[in-house]
Amino acid sequence: MKLDTILENTSVVTLDEDRPTASRIGLWAGRIVGVDEQIDGMDAAETVDLGGATVVPGFIDAHTHLQLTGQGMLAINVSAARTPEAALAIIAEAAEGRPAESWVEVSGYDQREIGRDLTASELQVAGGGRRVWARHISSHSSVVSTSVLDLVPDQSRRSDPEIGAGLFKELDQALVHSQRLPYSLEDAGRTITIAAEAARREGVTFCMEAGAGGRLGSLNNLDISTYLRLQETGPLPVRLQLMPSRDVLHAVTGGLHDGFSRGLDVGLRTGFGSDMLNVGAMKITLDGGMMVRTARLTEPYADGTELGVYSDDPAAMIADIVDAHVAGWQLAVHAIGDAAIDVAIEAFTACLAAAPVDRRHRIEHGGYIRDDQIAPLAALGIAIVSQPSFLFDSGDDFAAQLGADRVHGLYRGRSLLDAGVRIVGSTDRPLNGTPLRIIQALVDRTSNRGTVIGDGEQVTVAEALATVTTHGAWVAGMEDRLGAVRSGYLADLTILGANPLQTPTDAIAVIPVRATVVDGVLVEVNG
Repeated sequence: MKLDTILENTSVVTLDEDRPTASRIGLWAGRIVGVDEQIDGMDAAETVDLGGATVVPGFIDAHTHLQLTGQGMLAINVSAARTPEAALAIIAEAAEGRPAESWVEVSGYDQREIGRDLTASELQVAGGGRRVWARHISSHSSVVSTSVLDLVPDQSRRSDPEIGAGLFKELDQALVHSQRLPYSLEDAGRTITIAAEAARREGVTFCMEAGAGGRLGSLNNLDISTYLRLQETGPLPVRLQLMPSRDVLHAVTGGLHDGFSRGLDVGLRTGFGSDMLNVGAMKITLDGGMMVRTARLTEPYADGTELGVYSDDPAAMIADIVDAHVAGWQLAVHAIGDAAIDVAIEAFTACLAAAPVDRRHRIEHGGYIRDDQIAPLAALGIAIVSQPSFLFDSGDDFAAQLGADRVHGLYRGRSLLDAGVRIVGSTDRPLNGTPLRIIQALVDRTSNRGTVIGDGEQVTVAEALATVTTHGAWVAGMEDRLGAVRSGYLADLTILGANPLQTPTDAIAVIPVRATVVDGVLVEVNG
């Protein structure tokens, strides 16, 4: 047998309990044929000397927004600004000379960094009268110029002080999206491609797109067509799994006699597709985000009386979750605040009562989990798809929001693993974060200001590595062919400049990514 590729002179962290290390890997037809003596005597069309680099299973980003990331990469980036004036100056300089009818899209916007939200009148001036749309880094809010505000269909909404100033939160952002969206399929595909390439440069070989077709996460609600077009026109940069949003489901008459009432046309659901592009969980958003203080809590934020918001009536959301479970969907339920997690627990309990089938349901984020919620989550078999990088970038802000008596519940680690709750790592890009930063944050839980957030929740490097490899494969339903370097598995690999298991903890996040292998194809990343 002649292999396609042999990777040699490498230190392989296989994550295969039967043989945890290796020094050679053989690849053929997009699969791993074997390691070391398993490929003795086999020739290859190409032999690559990795010069002692470390190979790990390909990093899996289990919750990401490629379209929004790509949109932001093409927009005016104000992330370097630290004052409103600096942000407005960046926008003004970039907008100058653009056609008067054009949109000025702004990324990297975070009111916490500049001290307050920008206003419609300020953006109107900075944009030279053009339509300006500044999307918050969390995507849970947007600020727009007066030119956009003037075209909101229901002008009575301007009596709301925030909307009157140009600030739209959560689903109210639809009033902005309806003016700018949809992007064309070609333009939406371009955003996906550039974002997926950026993810691959960080070692990611598999992305799960959260909220496909939805009101908040999509640039064109024909997302499946967008991704299929990309697959047909050339190899995808990374493996992809789409998570349709709750709001694209509609009443289906065919399911009435089968115990469910909502779905997608022709019965599309979790599992449809191929190993390269498939349909995964259905996403349902229960609450908002902590960065803009809309995550729903049971007790008020420490700096006021607000509790955050639910995205819809909890009873209606629970009913939709149960309906989707009965229909055969895996559920990815966005729940950041502990009150939202209570609703998720109630919903998943009702799911098992309606149909006692394990569909590998998941909670997205799990930002603040109370002590008393851990045991129910474990009993229900719910995975937490977490973003530990938030501890690094926003840990101090989140700790101040919750107060000292609740900070231990932020983006938990040790307590979940000890209870048997599976943690799956993800970035929630376009927010900052990489798989290596996820690993370091889980291990040291240290913010960018040097604060340890939730001391006692630290995990080991090996446990953290599993969250972005084997656990990601499991939650995708692909653990029999992804998440380890093992004979017969798909050939997705990440090649690093150092072994994270042997690197000082405070240096894990900056380990160089040398190359990736996706479906057997090796591509150098950073030389």
